[in-house]
Amino acid sequence: MSVPKRSCTGLNDMKILVPVILNIICCATYCVCLNQINACKPIAHMDVSIGILFRFSIVILFLTLLAGMFILRLTRKKLLIVLPVIMPVLLWSNHLDIFPHRAFVYMGLSIVIYGIYLSICGYLANRNG
Repeated sequence: MSVPKRSCTGLNDMKILVPVILNIICCATYCVCLNQINACKPIAHMDVSIGILFRFSIVILFLTLLAGMFILRLTRKKLLIVLPVIMPVLLWSNHLDIFPHRAFVYMGLSIVIYGIYLSICGYLANRNG
């Protein structure tokens, strides 16, 4: 009896599927952290545009993590990994006049989640070869 051959497509699908699932988990974590920050120290004059800004920042973080995953997978220049983190930094730096201290916290949260995401993706890429 011969052993059936395994295809490599399952492994290649997992190389993309795991970072995308991790991306969604990181965005959900970011959303929970934003809500916790706003629950602990509420914004005095919250309006709809600020709520839309928070949801838009989650989309920006999703795109940032996706761009970081593609840069990690497709290029060998590790310096390019820093480029996608510019998107959330620019988003929150535009709102420094609205809430100055809170924007720095949101910027730092975005950078920390991006760093954790890339370190996990880098570990998985090195482990799987």
